[in-house]
Amino acid sequence: MVVKLASLKANLEREAKGDRIEYPDWPGVFFHVSSTRSEPFVTQRDLFLKQMAARNKPVTPGDPEMARGIGRLYCEHILHGWEGLDVEYSPEVALETLTDVAYRDVLSAVDWCAGKLSQIQVEFVDKTAKNSEAPSSGG
Repeated sequence: MVVKLASLKANLEREAKGDRIEYPDWPGVFFHVSSTRSEPFVTQRDLFLKQMAARNKPVTPGDPEMARGIGRLYCEHILHGWEGLDVEYSPEVALETLTDVAYRDVLSAVDWCAGKLSQIQVEFVDKTAKNSEAPSSGG
């Protein structure tokens, strides 16, 4: 099989603007997110991670400073809303939630949904279909 080149092209507008993505582990819960590959997010995340690495203290799982920093970045660049949770979305509630280590599963769900935006749908071209014309009967 041959891969269709056009199917490998990312939808950069959708990644930046965002979309409504259902989180499959929590039926009925949707997050309106932008892609984690968006340039502003990647730049700010990388800068934050360098700052965390520069401090002379190892980062451990559940590190409150790491959770606050990453959660803040997701609120600023990735998460634009949610549906299906018993608390209505607001930037303040999102910030409070995503910067709390105890809500790590919510951050993971937002991250999963944001990652879905940058996935492409690879299409294949049936190479034999292009060459399926009947041979001429040269006689």
